[in-house]
Amino acid sequence: MNRVLYPVLLHVLISVGCQQASDRRIAQAYERATGRLVQLSADQNGDGRLDQWTYLDGNRPLRGEADTNGDGRIDVWEYFDENAQLVRVGSSSAQDGIEDTWTTPAAANELRRVELARARDRHVDRREFYRGESLERVEEDTNRDGRVDKWERYESGVLREASFDTSFANGRADRRLLFDARGRFESIAEDSDKDGVFVPLTGEAAEAAKAKAGVPR
Repeated sequence: MNRVLYPVLLHVLISVGCQQASDRRIAQAYERATGRLVQLSADQNGDGRLDQWTYLDGNRPLRGEADTNGDGRIDVWEYFDENAQLVRVGSSSAQDGIEDTWTTPAAANELRRVELARARDRHVDRREFYRGESLERVEEDTNRDGRVDKWERYESGVLREASFDTSFANGRADRRLLFDARGRFESIAEDSDKDGVFVPLTGEAAEAAKAKAGVPR
């Protein structure tokens, strides 16, 4: 379930001026009118085929692309801000050239966000938040209407709480499931009058709500 942030692939950007002319693994392209560097292409794995491309404005990177498995299709995309800082890494979950997953870099003590378009249509419907390599929480738009209607909370990578907006309209949870430290279902509660107070469900009402939420009996 974890999503690993790709390292910065195109690290030759600023140092290209130091490359020797005999280094044929890096090709440079310049704008004819101004002589400004606009693209670097590289054969990073040495198989004789280009597999990395960086688009630049002089020495400032704008974006990068890479074919990491050598099948001829782009499977990693890098995006930089105006200060040449990497701000987003896109990837293809099926490595088929369709960008459907985006990771935002974060410092070691910060939450790292991973966005997914599970229909592979660039419509983000799931966001995962990691601290280091440990998943902490998830937000989902289960009906793809642009609003989050499901929230999950994890501890040490184990699901402890799942909340739902059963109306798909309010943007706040009205049903909550709790799980123990091993991820086993414990209880279910509802906020039927939307006042923020969750009341535990029991008996047939609990079983019906569990079934609707997909909790095994």
